[in-house]
Amino acid sequence: MSRTKVQTFHRVATINSVIAISLFTCSLASTFAHAELPFENGASGSTISENGVLNSDLNSALAEGIELDVGVTPELHALQQRWAKVNYTMTGDEQITAFTSLVSRANELVLSEPKNAGYWAWLGICQSTSAAAIGGTDALSLAKKAKASFEKSLKLDGDALEGVATFSLGTLYHKVPGWPLSFGSDKEAKKLLSKAVERHPFSIDTNFFYGEFLFNDGDSEGAKAYLLRAKQAPPRADRPIADKYRRIAIDELLVKIAKD
Repeated sequence: MSRTKVQTFHRVATINSVIAISLFTCSLASTFAHAELPFENGASGSTISENGVLNSDLNSALAEGIELDVGVTPELHALQQRWAKVNYTMTGDEQITAFTSLVSRANELVLSEPKNAGYWAWLGICQSTSAAAIGGTDALSLAKKAKASFEKSLKLDGDALEGVATFSLGTLYHKVPGWPLSFGSDKEAKKLLSKAVERHPFSIDTNFFYGEFLFNDGDSEGAKAYLLRAKQAPPRADRPIADKYRRIAIDELLVKIAKD
């Protein structure tokens, strides 16, 4: 191959890599914005303001006597509530800073109970959404860390929190670029997402994420069936913000299917 052809090949490969990373970032942000550790991201701990907010959410849950889902501790519930606010109401540097603090807090929970599958799963979620907020090549690095967190959760208990690690890892496989950029694989994604919905057929999240996968894969009718099942899921009293935006995402996708 001539030097000119080699140079052209490398330019095209670089452009394709940038496009793939950009598409991954946008795709991941869209998915987890409607979804719902080591201190590897450079965060040594939650900031005072973030700790105050997390403690406020924790005290609020305890004071209101909210009935939490099986496996959700008051500490994890506080993290979930804070994550929803950061994910849905913040943008830019403010959001990135808040996500960094959430990753640190999730790490603290993992360190306090290293055999808690739910804590590992939510560490992965915080890492994934932080990746979406940061973007670029750093997003791929964070995605790999999220993958490791989800895999750790699955080893401990694949059914924890209605299969959250299973469908989250499946979605990650679907959204990230494939080889040679990253580990993306629709084959692995489908295996995990279908398993999650089989194990938890009434979950709003498992049905939504499998429906989204099917839609992206060109199966609009199949997607519609799972999205309608997701709409029928009972509301979660302990996750009002996440439920609100999940249902918005379901309706938006159903509108797209109707226009096909």
